[in-house]
Amino acid sequence: MTLFKQLFFGASLLFLLVLAGVEAIYLSNARLYLQQQLESHSQDAATSLSLWLATVQPFEDRALIETVVNTSFDRGYYQSIHVVSVSGETLVAKQLAPAQGEVPVWFTRLFPLRPPAAESLISSGWRQLGRVLVSSHPNFAYLQLWHTGLQTLALLLLVYALALVALRAFLANILRPLAEIERAATAIGERDFRTIALAPKARELGRVVAAMNSLSGKIRRVIEDESARAEQLQREAYRDPVTGLFNRRGLEHELQGLFRAERDVFSGVLVLLELERFKEYNLRRGYQRADELLALVAQTITGACADQAAVRSRFGGASFALATVNIDASAAGVLTAAISSRVESALAEQALTGEIQFHCGAAHFDAGAPSLPELLAAADLALTRAQEKGPDSFDLVELAEIDRRGRGSLAWREHIEGAIETGKLALYTQTVLSLPGRALMQSEVVTRILEDGSNPVPAAQFLPMAARHGLMPRLDCRVLEMLIARIDAGASLAPVIAVNISAQTVADAASRRRLIDALRGRRDIAARLVFEMTEFGVIQAPAQSLGFAAEIRRLGAQFAIDHFNLHRDSLRQLHTLLPHYIKLAPVYTNALAENQDSRFIVSSLMRIAQPLEIRIIAQAVESESLILLLGEMGFAGYQGYANGRPVPIG
Repeated sequence: MTLFKQLFFGASLLFLLVLAGVEAIYLSNARLYLQQQLESHSQDAATSLSLWLATVQPFEDRALIETVVNTSFDRGYYQSIHVVSVSGETLVAKQLAPAQGEVPVWFTRLFPLRPPAAESLISSGWRQLGRVLVSSHPNFAYLQLWHTGLQTLALLLLVYALALVALRAFLANILRPLAEIERAATAIGERDFRTIALAPKARELGRVVAAMNSLSGKIRRVIEDESARAEQLQREAYRDPVTGLFNRRGLEHELQGLFRAERDVFSGVLVLLELERFKEYNLRRGYQRADELLALVAQTITGACADQAAVRSRFGGASFALATVNIDASAAGVLTAAISSRVESALAEQALTGEIQFHCGAAHFDAGAPSLPELLAAADLALTRAQEKGPDSFDLVELAEIDRRGRGSLAWREHIEGAIETGKLALYTQTVLSLPGRALMQSEVVTRILEDGSNPVPAAQFLPMAARHGLMPRLDCRVLEMLIARIDAGASLAPVIAVNISAQTVADAASRRRLIDALRGRRDIAARLVFEMTEFGVIQAPAQSLGFAAEIRRLGAQFAIDHFNLHRDSLRQLHTLLPHYIKLAPVYTNALAENQDSRFIVSSLMRIAQPLEIRIIAQAVESESLILLLGEMGFAGYQGYANGRPVPIG
């Protein structure tokens, strides 16, 4: 029960007891007053009757005495009237039976009124004739006491109701800061370090609010400072100071992380642009003018592609690169032509046509990302072909769409659709071990396509084609349904199971409903599942990712980020998504042992994640020495061939 309800019910009960006491005291005093009135009434009646009866002559005339008595008795105010002679003989006896009336019996028992008996002597001169005994009837007194009690009760109930309304308003106003404190405390427990804007008037609550705001502010500043530090380290290690673009190392780092998001990346293009005669321009115009020219070209290339996922780089010297994903061949050609046209116009505006020349070469890939050396070689070939065409020209090279199995794009689509429909999908799991104890932490589900007479097709070969043809929502839903069926069948699985979900699935409302419906009413299974999205997918669909995370958490499941590449936008998403854990991109994991900058950046990430209670898991771990280093750095767990290759679910 809330504090408000406890105080409200306690105060209202106390007030009710006070009002009940007031009612009881009032009725008790009224009863005493009426009792006294009854006694006075009886005595007055007896005295009056004795005076009237003294005039009756002869006194033994019973008919005349009864006539005198009836004038008083018939009014109904008296319970009994007796006239007794000097000798003790009863001359007249009148008795009125008790009447119940509208007054309840329990009320008469709770507030009893004793019928008073009064006596008066009947005298004629100095001679005593007899006595008259009068007892007043309590019915009228009870009726008056009952009506008085009802009226008083109605008034007190009205006062009680008004008091409850006032009490509720008073408590709501007093406890409003406490409600804000409770919400803030709950938010802190959920890793949302907000502050309380309300300033309580009560000194004690004011101090509590100030302490909580100070705590939240300090933690938030630590996270913000570490985020800024991580971004600064990234800029120093991976950014070109002249143009603000990625340097060559940053380009390779970003592309390696981007190409591993097989569920969300299915095609792309790498554009290389090289300025000719730049060295002579630098010597002739000076370093400042040369740097201004580099910054101009960088700005021009950036403006040619507004896609936030595009990677822009000063590749080295006077060479630039731009890479973007999920773009078809025709759009890649348009992009390459636009870059060439924009750079040509920018040079013309600076009156540098002829003094500075350039060439632009692009390599487009489809059906999954090639290796980075292969893509760079293809782009370099396109650049060479552009140089053969003459100054300020461009060329585009298309990487072969046919893979080593001889399937084209449409054949892959039919093959994947058939596997989804017929259930020719194999579920494998790869273990994730904790650090430092190396206990089983979870298992991650990976999917392969079954083929007759050959080994299953790995996910890296067919996922890009599934993403290209929009098949990821159907595939993800099918995999989850198969996993639930295996769990129901009693398959031996880890207590925690990680399931990969693509951005296409999260963005598709029908597929999200299908996933949620599969888990609705199955909280025992949902509590074991962690849905992982790649960093690229989260950046592409931030609102949908946040909504999906909230939906599955209501069902009991968890949300995590896979292939975390420390993108600037993803660092900001940590504060809103609050994932259960993040899996560090292999490009960072592989560089930890040899690259001090990578260790600094990952250490900053850990300091950001720690107050948010986000665990960090390393991926692609293959050596014992790296496992030891991960334990020293504070990683929560690791995944990779060091734990063994994926095994099929039995």
